[in-house]
Amino acid sequence: MPEDRMPRFLATASGAPLSRIGLGTAAFGAAGDDDLAEATIRRALDLGINWLDTDAVFGLGAAERAVGRVLAALPAASRPFIATAVGFDWDGRSRRAARQPTLEPRRLRQQFERSLGRLGVEAVDLIKLNLADGTTDALFEDAWSALIDLKQGGLARAIGLVAPDSARLERAERIDACDAVYVELSLIDRRVGDSDLLWRRTPAPAVIAYRALGGGALLHAKPDADEPCLAPLRRLIRTVAVRRRVTPAAVAAAWSLVWPGIAGVAVGARCQEHVEAVAAAPDIDLSVRDLSDIANLLPALGGGRGPVHPRRFAKAA
Repeated sequence: MPEDRMPRFLATASGAPLSRIGLGTAAFGAAGDDDLAEATIRRALDLGINWLDTDAVFGLGAAERAVGRVLAALPAASRPFIATAVGFDWDGRSRRAARQPTLEPRRLRQQFERSLGRLGVEAVDLIKLNLADGTTDALFEDAWSALIDLKQGGLARAIGLVAPDSARLERAERIDACDAVYVELSLIDRRVGDSDLLWRRTPAPAVIAYRALGGGALLHAKPDADEPCLAPLRRLIRTVAVRRRVTPAAVAAAWSLVWPGIAGVAVGARCQEHVEAVAAAPDIDLSVRDLSDIANLLPALGGGRGPVHPRRFAKAA
């Protein structure tokens, strides 16, 4: 698969285009896992993954601190592209504190400044406004304007939105261009295919998929999870993986990468082995048979919404 789907403004400090797989850091932050997190990041970089996706709320700041420690040991020209996010806050007094959505510009600026401190950098490559999990619309324009100010002030090279609908994206673009949009997309959550986010006019934001492994549900059974019966799908993913001589994780990520309009996928990992399992995804050329077998199975599962075949759906541009 080509590596040039990422727009040129989404590039490393050296000007290299971003890899189509990025390392998501949502799993970082458990007590005592600092060494494991840093080793996982370094392994990703060794494998050619050159962008890290984090968020102020991941591990209540612990994920950003892990990224910062790795960055501190690297020459500036060798540092990966760094994307972080604001939009959720916590009281800072307890690691068990519940995160709270906020779009209040002053608090977003405070969150961002703390992120810079944890990352140990003067600016980030991409700052995103996280709209997932119940954020309200009341201050949306003000919050988006706060990110624009960060970009204009040289504190971020690009700005984006996490989990917007088309209406919010249009509201944002009336003020200023959105550089990147993050959308949930996996074999068990294909709802973005029913929207027009993947069929935007040109120029359009770079669209990044996340949760391509379904939060791990596509690979491992979760006994108490509220999910459809995924065992047949897991078996089929393993079958396709054997055909391609890759891992099931790489197949699941490659399926998300096939979708028209998807520039890249941020894949979470807890350890080096997880990174190694998914790193080959951009090189997998899923066949007509692979995609058809998956598409034929999905409706029978009784769960998930959206198109079942990434190459057989169309919407008016």
